[in-house]
Parts: sequence; C-alpha cells; structure tokens
Amino acid sequence: MKKISIICFILFLSCYAEAQYKLQLSPKASLGTNTNIETYFFAEKLAVEKINYVVFDHKDQSYSHQPIVYYGFIHFKQYQNDPAILRIAEIIKQIRDTFYDNSPILDYLLNQKEFPAKGARFKAAKTGSNEQAVVNSKTGPLLAELTDSLRSFYIHADVGGFLKLNERFLKGAMNETAKDINKPAFDFMEKWYGKKFPQYDLYISPAMPINSGEDNYRGVGIQILSSKGKIPSMIISSSKMLPLQGSLSDYKLFGFDNPQVTGFLTTHEIQHTFVNPLLDTYITQLKGDSLLYTKEIKAVLAPHGINDWYVCVIEHLVRLGEIRIAVSMHNTKEADRLRKLHIGEYNCVLIPLLEDKIQEYENNRTKYPTFESYLPVLMDYFHSLSPEIIDDQLIKYKNYR
Repeated sequence: MKKISIICFILFLSCYAEAQYKLQLSPKASLGTNTNIETYFFAEKLAVEKINYVVFDHKDQSYSHQPIVYYGFIHFKQYQNDPAILRIAEIIKQIRDTFYDNSPILDYLLNQKEFPAKGARFKAAKTGSNEQAVVNSKTGPLLAELTDSLRSFYIHADVGGFLKLNERFLKGAMNETAKDINKPAFDFMEKWYGKKFPQYDLYISPAMPINSGEDNYRGVGIQILSSKGKIPSMIISSSKMLPLQGSLSDYKLFGFDNPQVTGFLTTHEIQHTFVNPLLDTYITQLKGDSLLYTKEIKAVLAPHGINDWYVCVIEHLVRLGEIRIAVSMHNTKEADRLRKLHIGEYNCVLIPLLEDKIQEYENNRTKYPTFESYLPVLMDYFHSLSPEIIDDQLIKYKNYR
C-alpha cells in the first residue's frame, strides 16, 4: 500500500511539473504561468458567489469573453461549498475590505513556492519596501492561512490536472504574448537607468477576471524578493474579448494578442520598479510643491488616475524613460509613437521640457553614471517650475498628435 502511495505521489509531482509553462525571452527575462496565481483566481471566482465582488470579479457575471474564467468556473463550481472555499471567501473578504484590492494576495502568492510545494520561494530574501513590510505586518497570518487553504483546494480539486488538460490554450496565450514583448528593451532599460536587477519574471493569468468590453485589461506589478535582490514581475490578464466557443479545445485565439497593451504592461509598468523607490526620498519635497498641480492640469490628468503632484512626477519620469530608451535603441518610430501617446493622449505635457533636460544626463554618464545620481538635478528642475509654465505647456500641447 505504501509503495502504491509513493508511486501515486511521484506521478502527481510529475503532472505538477509538466503543468508549468515558461518561455525564456532573453537571458534575464522570462514569461510563464504561475500555478498559485491561477489557483487563486479559480478559487476567487467561487468565493465571489459568497462575497459578491473582488476588483473586477463580480457575482453572477459569466465572463464568457474569457475562456479560462468561464470554463474554469463551470469545471470547479462543484467545489463552491467546499470548506476550503468557504474559508478562502472569508479571508479574501477581510483583505478586500482592508486594502480594497487583491494585489497583496498576488504579491504573497508569487513569493511562495508553486503548489503543491510549501514555503517561501527564496530563502534569506532581502527585506522589501516599507510599504510591503506594513502589508505583511497587517495581513501576514491571514495570507499564510489563505495560501494553506488554496493549496488544499489545489490538491482536492486537482487544479494541476485542469491546467495540464488545457495546456494547449495556456501555451497559445503565452505565444500570443511573447511575440508582442520588446525583448531587447530589458537590457536597454538597465543601461539607461544604470541599474541591474537579477531577472525579470512576467506572467500571464488567463484566469484573472476583467470586465467585458474593448480596452479592458489588468496588469499587477509585483516584487519577488530573492537573496540576490528584488525581481521585478508583472501579472497580465487577457486583453482581447473572445466570442464563446463550445469548449476550450475549440479556441484558435487566446485573448492575449494585443501588441499595444502588452508593450505598455511589460515596459511602462516594469520601469516603475526603476523609478518609484527613488521618489520615496523626495515625497516631502514633492508634496510641498503641490501648487504646481494646477486645477487645469488636474482636469486632464485625473481621468488617467493621476491625482496629485507626486504621482504626476512619477508618471512623467516613467514615460520619459520609455521614450528615451526607445531613442537609445534607435527606434525613432517607437519614440514618436510614445510621444503621441503620452503627450497627446495622456496629457503628460511636461515631457518635452524633460526630454531637453534629460540629455544632460545622457551626455554625461561619467558624471552621472545612474539615473539615481542625476535625480537630484531633476528634482531641482521640477521645483523651479511655476504654475504658469505648467499651464502654458498644457495650452501648447493641447492638440498634440
């Protein structure tokens, strides 16, 4: 009997190993799926039937535009009153009501070994940000308990078997995403910012619910904490609405073939990892300059989620980096596209001023070896601006296309 159990366990682990999918995009960047994340979203969909909603996941919505979400719910619906799911629903609700989001859950799960394994992904990981420490202190025990319940659900409901059965769909979604990623950009990011990370881990999540309708998608930025330092990561939802087919095996398209969205999530969002931590040092100064966030510029930036001067500066610097990295790659067409997008569509009208200023950094890398070393100059430059200059830029680039 023991021998049979051991054989079954080996076969189970074999199936688990084969269910993991990963593509190496460059020496430091990879794209894959993560069992913990997919398991969570299958469980969240069941939990939402009890707690009504979490982010874009709503009770009684079919998500027929997302095949894995739709057919995953049908497949796992028999477990919606399972004790593990009832406990998962209770914990998710507590975290949702505290943080109004599920990103702390995704952060925790991506830093854990993939199910059915237990424990932290990396031992002796370096300490994360203060924000992450606060999140962990508030929710650490809850997240650990949630992970244990998710692992039980993974085993009991054979989530690995479902993923293995539908590997053609998962691989198809990965291939759609991979072809739209600017693979050389990661090396150029490191050169331009003068900073290196151990690696870049990108994940697709076909099971992540999004609302129906065009231009709906979600990307969640995560920091994986390793003994070698932070690993910038991104979890990406589908972004193309698909007509419902008779089964998962009938799909020829997988919902991830969207070059503009994929490019945005895998360059813009990853660059926040280079910029955001540096701005923490200047938060008091930037908040002191809040008069620069005039009512005129607020009116055009607030609809894009930019609600104060601090976030305005961050978004301008990240978008500036996107453009200048394209320039460093001698991709004039992409740089022009990004200017039209960020200045014309998103109204980040300080970018032309910043492009002139940043060339001092680009042309003096001996004096300024890193973006961090030049940042005090940029902060002084922002401080030197006036509300009149900012409103003039808004008028000047109002119709920039």
